[in-house]
Amino acid sequence: MWEQWSKPYITEIVSVVRNKCPKTPLVLYINGNGGLLERMKGTGVDVIGLDWTVDMADARKRLGSDISVQGNVDPAYLFSPLSAVTKEIQRVVKCAGPRGHILNLGHGVLVGTPEEAVAHFFDVSKSLNYDGSSQNHSMEESKLLV
Repeated sequence: MWEQWSKPYITEIVSVVRNKCPKTPLVLYINGNGGLLERMKGTGVDVIGLDWTVDMADARKRLGSDISVQGNVDPAYLFSPLSAVTKEIQRVVKCAGPRGHILNLGHGVLVGTPEEAVAHFFDVSKSLNYDGSSQNHSMEESKLLV
C-alpha cells in the first residue's frame, strides 16, 4: 500500500520543492512510522521525524548515519517530574548519536501540558554541549537544569 498510495506522491512533492527551493531541508514525519523507516528514507528527504513509539537506537541502526533524524521524546514525559524529563532528553540524545539529530518531541505538545515543563525541555535542550572538534558527543551535567 505504501508503495502505491504514499511514496509516489511524497517523492513528487519532494522533487517539486527541491526544484523550487534546493537549499530547503526537507523533513518527513509520519505518525506511527516504525514499520516504514527504510521506505521513508528512500523518498529523498533530509530528515526522518520519529514519533515517540520508535526506539531511537533501533531507528539509527536501521536508517544509518547518512540521514538525519528528528524527535523523539515522548510528550507524556512533560507531565513527569522535571528530573525525569531531563533524563529522557539525555537518553534520546545519547541514542541518536553525535551527528544529524534534531531534538524534539515525538509528537506535539499535549493539551494540558504544564508550561514549566515545556520551558524546562527547552532549557535542557539548550544546555547540551556537543564537541564537534573530536566528533564526540557529550553532555555537561553541570549545565543541565534539573
